[in-house]
Amino acid sequence: MIGKDNIYTKKIKVKLISFVFLTALIFVLSSFTGTAAECQKPDSMAQVFNTAEANLGNLRPENTLIITDIGSPAESYVFLDSFYSEFYDKHLKYTKNLLVVQNSRNSPLWFAFFDKCSGKCTYIEVSYENGSKISYKVTENIKFSELSKNQKSITAWNEKVNKTVFDGREFAILTIANGWATGNMDYELMQCLELHNHFCPGVSSGYILAHWMEEHYPLNKGVSYTVFACPTWCKDDVFVKRWDVSPGKGGIWISSLTDNETEALGGAPAGIFVVTDKNTKTMKAVVVGFNFDIVNENCGAKADDPAWVSKYLMDLWLMDKNNWDTKGLVSVISVVDINEATLSKMKSADANPYVVLGLLNKTAA
Repeated sequence: MIGKDNIYTKKIKVKLISFVFLTALIFVLSSFTGTAAECQKPDSMAQVFNTAEANLGNLRPENTLIITDIGSPAESYVFLDSFYSEFYDKHLKYTKNLLVVQNSRNSPLWFAFFDKCSGKCTYIEVSYENGSKISYKVTENIKFSELSKNQKSITAWNEKVNKTVFDGREFAILTIANGWATGNMDYELMQCLELHNHFCPGVSSGYILAHWMEEHYPLNKGVSYTVFACPTWCKDDVFVKRWDVSPGKGGIWISSLTDNETEALGGAPAGIFVVTDKNTKTMKAVVVGFNFDIVNENCGAKADDPAWVSKYLMDLWLMDKNNWDTKGLVSVISVVDINEATLSKMKSADANPYVVLGLLNKTAA
């Protein structure tokens, strides 16, 4: 019996050792697989940067802008460390050479490398579902002065827009890149474009309105804004980014106006900004207008220009701070002293905030 027990014990030990060895082997192989996957990540970003340099030359801080949605598409965050490693290895600067735009989770991971000297832009998409690799790449010259110089060049670019040469991002990339190349796009404006993910007169108007509010009703300690984006347009993303007035925090309320209501408010209402000052225990509803007719009259756009021409010319004019004080561009429709009860009524789902303030009657609304 003792001999049989020893044999049985030995068999148990052998099986146990085999199991431990097999478990360790699986763990080691898994580690190698994981390591291999990790190695692919920096390699793919190196490939992206190498592809850009092969088409544009050296990526220099004085000439280069990179626009990308890295971090937004699902699981694209795994490339962030290797992307920034490549980025800083080129001596590029976060505040000068990079714009990381917000995008939806189901969007592709893409990069646009722009060289302002040549006007060339290399657009790259990366697929990482079945191994990290460049799935699409193209290089185009997007210098606005060249594309818009005559009807032939305009038509040529229109054809490429129709073919979605940048996978539908032609307007965003062209306007952001050319706006940046002027040197007038400061970092605070770039932050707003990160949220909005393209450059347009709507964002530019919001940027001007934000500065106007801060100039006339400074955001000192104890002061806050509540925004009634009524009517709403692209401007409102500026307020979300600049003032942290997100819908979830109750900082911005969205609603629309009819044509009759817009006309009754002077034709160009831009919204209501409630300024709460805890220091003086006061609350004011500042109703402001913004006149795009003035922009159209002064920016140089023609009636038959395609949208990418007219909107960029409007952006150029709006970016110039010398134009911000143009008479009638920003107007004060009304300033009304209110209290918490009035503010609560303005926030009601069935209320028109202009009616609550007495600026529209219910029949007109």
